[in-house]
Formats: sequence, C-alpha cells, structure tokens
Amino acid sequence: MATLLHLNGPSGVGKSTLARAHAANRPGTLVCDIDDLRSWVSGWEDDFVGTGAAVRTSALALITAYLATGRDVVLPQLIVTPSECARFEAAAADAGAAYVGVVLDVAPGDLLERLHGRTVTPVSAVVSRIIEERGGDELVLRGRRELLDLAPQQGWTVVDTTDRAAALARLAGLVG
Repeated sequence: MATLLHLNGPSGVGKSTLARAHAANRPGTLVCDIDDLRSWVSGWEDDFVGTGAAVRTSALALITAYLATGRDVVLPQLIVTPSECARFEAAAADAGAAYVGVVLDVAPGDLLERLHGRTVTPVSAVVSRIIEERGGDELVLRGRRELLDLAPQQGWTVVDTTDRAAALARLAGLVG
C-alpha cells in the first residue's frame, strides 16, 4: 500500500532535508515540497501565504494522483491547522493509501541554530523575512510547542531529529 508521509515541524527542523534523504532511500518516492511549488508562481514572494493556500490545492491533486499509482509521497510541510491536515489525510484515503503524520522535533537551542544557519535560497529568504516580521525566534519556538501539544491529539508521531541517521531509521520504520 502506498503511503503519504507528512513531515510536519517548525521552520529549520529539517523537514525538507529529511524528506529528500528518506526518498533517496526509497526509489520512486515523490517529494512534494509545497514551498518549492509555491516558488513556481509569479509574485509568490509578495504573497507567500496566499500562494501557499492556492498551491496546496494543486499539491493535493498531485499527491492523490501519484499515490494512486501505488507509489509513496513524502510531504515536508508545516501545517498547524487540523482541518488543513485532514485534507491531506483525505487525499491519501481517496487514493487508497495510508497517511502517516509525523512532527519532527529537536531541542529549542538546536532548532534556532539550524534555522539561522541554513543555506539561503529564495524560499528560505522569504520564510526568514516572514518569521522576523511575525515575531522571530519566539514565533518559531511557540509554533514548536503548539505542534508538540497537537501531536497526541492528532495521532502524530514525534521524531527527534538530533541524530539524522536515527531519525531516518525511525521514519523508515513508520512507513514499513
């Protein structure tokens, strides 16, 4: 059975990095990075949130169609609204696939170090600007806490990313 592995977590925790590494170990796995898709839309830098909402609808269609081929999808995407997560769970179900929700975590100090030390790309630069405009490090740490509180309610597994190899092994074990 195909699986949609949703890697949720705060900015800087390593969602995209682990998604690519997980997919590399499982040939045929689609990495559906909505932040990358967002950058395909003209003007996305000035309407990051609005573009993201529009692109998520396209991503849902892509994910559903790809899962229906019997292949896995990994989705590295911060989503804190349960109803929005439910849309991705429903997409997996519509394709006859499993949904595995994961919250990636790391100690607060490590999270901020990773966030501030990540490679600057057009997408990460816009994300960093938005984070600063909305509260900086405190916003990121508050979001981390909210996700950790939400995880048990949603049935999401929390995976510590301190050790990348251990985190990848844990992810592999979750999808079978």
